[in-house]
Amino acid sequence: FQCSGLTSFPLIDTSSGTDFNSCWRECSGLTEFPLIDTSSGTNFGYAWGYCSGLTSFPLIDTSSGTTFSRSWTNCSGLTSFPLIDTSSALDFAHTWSACSGLTSFPALDFSSATNVGQAWNGCSDLVEFPFVDFSNVIYSFRRTWYFCRDLTTFPANMFDNIGSMPSTGFQDAFRSCALTAQSIENILTSLDTNGQQNIELGINSGLNAGKTTWTTAANTAYTNLINKGWTIFYNP
Repeated sequence: FQCSGLTSFPLIDTSSGTDFNSCWRECSGLTEFPLIDTSSGTNFGYAWGYCSGLTSFPLIDTSSGTTFSRSWTNCSGLTSFPLIDTSSALDFAHTWSACSGLTSFPALDFSSATNVGQAWNGCSDLVEFPFVDFSNVIYSFRRTWYFCRDLTTFPANMFDNIGSMPSTGFQDAFRSCALTAQSIENILTSLDTNGQQNIELGINSGLNAGKTTWTTAANTAYTNLINKGWTIFYNP
């Protein structure tokens, strides 16, 4: 924790370790990390948070992990991320927030996730987001992709089966992105399909496609959502 002068880390025996919370937090001098045994780890909260010098990350065993809150927050040197096993994980709050160097992201298993709030907030170089399973998320998508300023492509049907959201469920979720009209259609039609009511959605600011460029399907879904009590902020 806060070992900013550490430039390397040895391959120590961590096979019995369960709690890795904040272990390498703010070790900003690390540029790479060894393939340690984390197979028993359940808590990875803040584990590599603020390790801004990391340029790559190994395919560690995270199959037992349940908490990844802020695990790689502010790892601004990462340009890609491995396909780690997140099938048991519940908490992804701020997990990759401010990972401004990420240009791509893998289709991780989010089928158990309940919280992804601000998970990719500030991933400014991320261009495309993969289709993943968010069906168990109940703590909202507030600011989840906020200030992903290069994000143009978002898949269809992503929110068809998500759980019940609070009124702030999508507040600033896609604010200051660069979503195409097709991506906005994908988002709006999926939310319309889901059928929830009285929720706030932010797809405004940045380079998000203006409403005058939206497809007929997007405008129809928008109208349906407004009739369901949604408040939607958008670019004109």
